[in-house]
Formats: sequence, C-alpha cells, structure tokens
Amino acid sequence: MATGHLLDTKTVNLNEILGNGKIYKVPQFQRDYSWGQDNWEDLWNDIGLASDTKNAHYMGSVVLQSTTGKEYLIIDGQQRFTTLSIIILAVIDAIQQLSKNNIEVEENEERSNILMRQYIGQKDPSSLRYSSKLFLNENNDGFYQTRLLTFKDPINVRKLSDSESLMWQACQFFKQRISEKFKTNDGGELAAFLSNVVGELMMFIQITVEDELNAYTVFETLNSRGVELTSTDLLKNFLFSLVAKSETDLKQVKTQWKKIIDTIGLKEFPVFLRYFLVATRKQITKEYLFKEVKNFVKTGQDVFDLLDHLEFYAYNYMALGNADDELWRGDKENRNAIAILKTLRVTQWKPLAMVAAEKLESSDFKRLLQSIISLSYRYNVIAKLQTNEMEKVYSKSAINLFRSETGNVANILSDLRVLYVNDEDFKNYFSLKQFNTNNSTDKKLARYTLYKIEAQEDGGNAYDFETDNGTIEHILPESYPESWQNAFMEEEYERNVYLLGNLTLLEVSKNNIDAANRTFEEKKIIYQTSKYVMTNSISDLHWKPQNVRSRQAHLAKIATSIWKIQY
Repeated sequence: MATGHLLDTKTVNLNEILGNGKIYKVPQFQRDYSWGQDNWEDLWNDIGLASDTKNAHYMGSVVLQSTTGKEYLIIDGQQRFTTLSIIILAVIDAIQQLSKNNIEVEENEERSNILMRQYIGQKDPSSLRYSSKLFLNENNDGFYQTRLLTFKDPINVRKLSDSESLMWQACQFFKQRISEKFKTNDGGELAAFLSNVVGELMMFIQITVEDELNAYTVFETLNSRGVELTSTDLLKNFLFSLVAKSETDLKQVKTQWKKIIDTIGLKEFPVFLRYFLVATRKQITKEYLFKEVKNFVKTGQDVFDLLDHLEFYAYNYMALGNADDELWRGDKENRNAIAILKTLRVTQWKPLAMVAAEKLESSDFKRLLQSIISLSYRYNVIAKLQTNEMEKVYSKSAINLFRSETGNVANILSDLRVLYVNDEDFKNYFSLKQFNTNNSTDKKLARYTLYKIEAQEDGGNAYDFETDNGTIEHILPESYPESWQNAFMEEEYERNVYLLGNLTLLEVSKNNIDAANRTFEEKKIIYQTSKYVMTNSISDLHWKPQNVRSRQAHLAKIATSIWKIQY
C-alpha cells in the first residue's frame, strides 16, 4: 500500500485472508468476544445457503490496520474472525474424531494437519504447539490459545468469564451443527466443506488502513451498524495505549473507563463525548471526535485529565436526560424542567447545561433551565426554525462558561438571545400552530401547551400535564359529523380541526360519553361543568372558523406571557 494513501480496498475470501501467511491481532484493549446464539444461527444459515447454492456470500467489510508487512490489527471484524475460527476448529475437531475412531486414520490425520496449517497456524518444532494466525484481545487470547486451539475442554466451565463462556458455547454450538450436517464419517467431505464453502464462498471487503485515525474515518464513511460501539473501542484502545507502559496507570485508567462506560452506556458514549467536546472545546461533528481527541491527548497525564472530566460530566449528562435522577431528588422545580425539556424533544441545550450544573449557583441554574424551556418552546416547538445555528450558539456559550472562573447567568442568557423569538413573531407563529393529536409527539406537546395555559388562566392552579386525567377535546370534532358540515366546509374543517384554538381540556368521562360528536350548543352545556377554566369559559354563540382563529389569537397572547425570558 502506497504511503500516504488513506486505505486500500479489495474483495477477498477467507482462504485468501488466512492462507497468505499473515498474522492478525485484535488490539489489546478491544472489547471482548460478545456474539451469542442469534449471531451463530445467522452465520451458520448463511454458510448453509452458500453450500446449497454454491454462490458466494458477502460477509461485510473488515477494517485492518497494517503494522508490519506480515501483521495486521483487526480494527473492525473481530467477532466474525473469531467465530469463523471457531467453526474451522469445530470442523478440524470432527476430522480428528474420525481418526481417533480408526476411520481413515492416516488420511484424516493428514487432512487435520493441512487444515491447521492453512487456517490456524504453523506448529512450533520445539513446543509442538501451533503458532496462531489469530490473536485475540488481552481477556480472550489466553483461553483461545490454550483451550480452543489445543482442543482441550475448560478445567471448570463455571469459572469462565462471560466472553470465554460465549466462545466455549460457540464451539459446542458449531460442533453440534456439524455433527447434524455430516453423518457419513467422510473426512474428505468435511475438508471440502471447510475449503470450498467456508473458505471459498465467504467473501469480505478488506479495507486496509495505515493508522487508527484513518480507521476511524473509514468507520464514519461506512456508516455501518455498530459503528458507535467500534469507534468507542478504538478510542479506548488509543487512550489505554498511552499509559500501557505502567501497570499501575493502566489499571487506574481501566477502572475509570469502566466507571464512565457503566454510567453512560456503550451506545450512548459517542453522543456524550461529542457533547463534552462541544461544551468545552469547539463545535464538532461525530465524524471528527477521534481526531479531535488525538489533537489534545498526547501523554498519559492528558489521558487522566480527560477521563477525570468525562467521569465528572457523565453524571450531569445522565441527569439531564432523566427527571427521576437522584440529582433532582427533593428539587421538584428542576425535576419538572427536565421532564418538560424531554417532552419538547430538544437536545442542543445539553452541552451548556452540563457545564452550568457545575458552574452556576442553584437559583441561577433553575433560572437557566426555565429560560431554555421558554427559548426552546418559542424557537423549536412553535416557530419550528432551523436548528443548524442552535448548537453553535449553545456551544459558544458553554465554552465561555467552562473557561470562566465563576458562572454568570445573565451572560449566558445574553449569549442565547440570538435564538429568542421576539413576542410579535412568536404570536404570529402561534396563531397558525396546529397539533395533530393522532401523532403521539404532537399530542404530548398539545397537552403540555394546554395545561400551561390552563394554569395561567386559573391563577396558577397547575395540574400535572403528564398525570392529570384530562383529555384533549376537539371543539370541532375530529370525526367531522354531518351536524357540523354547515358550519365548516370540508376544506375549512381540515384547516381548523387541529389548530390550537380548536383544542381544549375536558375530563375523560365528559369527553368520551357526553361531548363526543355533539353539536356546539350541546357541547357548551357540558363545558360549563368542567373543572378546567379554559373550557368552562368558552361562551361563543356558535363555533365557526372565525371563532377558532379568535380563540387561537387569545391563547397566543397568554402563551407570550408564559414562555418569556426576562432580560
């Protein structure tokens, strides 16, 4: 591969990969073997299909990092490599069993030796052990080399680690499948299956890169399933490698890394890492996370500094996504704010809030969360403006706060002011707002909106929009009954039925039984008995498009005073 090239790509089969004298190593700190029975079943079925049809089967891409002319790191593909090696060993074991049973003893011994050399490795002349072509990570390689490659059962299966147990179960699984498939005691048939089907028809796109940074770029380009998990492992491998010379440092880093991953979760970690970088360094897309970390993490001390920050912010990050987190215990106001922000389905604020939870006094943090709610409701929910600039603004504010000695909520709100939809524009957007209550997200947002307005109308007597048993009542019924068709032409019905001005709150019993599809005059009598002020105050003589618009304009004025930031 020419120096300076990002990658070299070619299509190869398993025979070409393992039959070329090269050695493949799973990076020392890569995640452990994790495939289970569903994965084994899928792979065995794919091999069976290839065997039946004699057609090649595409196994996906593998990403290898060239370290020397003969050695490669398996950056992506270790689960498939390991499982295919287990299948190979299961076939060879079946051939060896034939020899032990006095079936074509010499022939099957020779077949076994040829296949071991071709797929597993050369036998060392002094120890008579096979020098493996495949080396797994630090947790799995010992079991792979000393048990699987030597065809020895574990001393105590119950004492195996989770990943070792999976490898052993995989071995038993494929031995069983092979015994079911081959009942003729023909070693030649087994050898042909391994060489001509598993080796010849299992095809890969082999992508060879020069370094781990290029490997990460390839991951993002491929955008394949499981990218987040593998890129996280790639980062872990890089960080561990910087402290690997010291067993004490490595042990400490491993412990801290595990604590962070246990807190965040593997799948969520890339999102959290990006938010951390957005909050403390610069706005960055997920494609450049690894590159950015390599820019500022150069030494073992840099690793410790990064992990200290990540561990600290991990708890804030998780709390910002969970209203029931212990961080909000005893703080109903913040708990409710987190629940509302989750309902608004806006996330760009989180990097700023991660830092603010550390830097601001409790009262200022409360004010910031309430302000973010108002800003998000105006900008995202009602105006539905483009979010491209939102993260830039939040990132700039977060970095300013991170670098400051003390937090100042007034400065933060000043940074965010560019996102604040002014009152006049907000009322104009609000006057046109519809919530399609057949959509679960829209329905929840409509409930939130109506309950907030109800609290304002009722002098602050607030019901919990998530737990109160009120339902959304469509004054003009969703079903568009015949009795309403004189008041609303069909096009008018479609334009008005989901406008906020046509929605109100009503007790579930009154809505389902009494109101339903009645005329407006009949509905009004029911509304007057409702506990909700916004509903029992409806006094229009009739209900037509102009009434919907008028009520929507009235609700817009109220909303302007509710979702407001005082600068």
